[in-house]
Amino acid sequence: MYLKLTDPALLALKAVNHISAMVAYWDSEQRCQFSNDAYRVWFGKSPDEMAGMHIRDLLGPLYEMNLPYILGALRGERQQFERRIPLPQGGARDSIATYTPDMEEGVVRGFWAHVADVTPLREREAALQRAISERDEALAEVRTLRGLLPICAACKNIRDDRGEWHGLEAYVSAHTEANFTHSLCPTCLPIYFPEI
Repeated sequence: MYLKLTDPALLALKAVNHISAMVAYWDSEQRCQFSNDAYRVWFGKSPDEMAGMHIRDLLGPLYEMNLPYILGALRGERQQFERRIPLPQGGARDSIATYTPDMEEGVVRGFWAHVADVTPLREREAALQRAISERDEALAEVRTLRGLLPICAACKNIRDDRGEWHGLEAYVSAHTEANFTHSLCPTCLPIYFPEI
């Protein structure tokens, strides 16, 4: 049987409890007046345990790092920042937190906290960065000659992987970023230009 929810507050509470982001309301004394079920997953605290709790008691060592943002929100300034949050069961989550002041007639009554998990996004960014680094390394390797090059002892042509022979300059130019300029070494200069 389908239940029709008529109380907007009950409907909103049900919706907020089904999202993965942490949502809470902290009053001007930094005490929790509302929290959703996500705090149970992130901090191991139920909404009943959170009621009346000081934010310092929830955040522990994170409190001092978050304090400038808390105070900013309590001055009436919206705050947004990133933070890595350790989980009670081990590991951590990367988050983006938004503190939105609750103001009435110019007086800050508290602030809403919305903390979203961006760990999958950060993992994808790290994977993309690794892929870019690997690509750059591979491109650098492509332009570097390594190993043994089969070279003709007489004409100095080089044999490639397909068995085709190429002039030294053409082969090196095709497989590296080197360009050639021409001159004569001290040994060859008197042979070709004895008058110099």
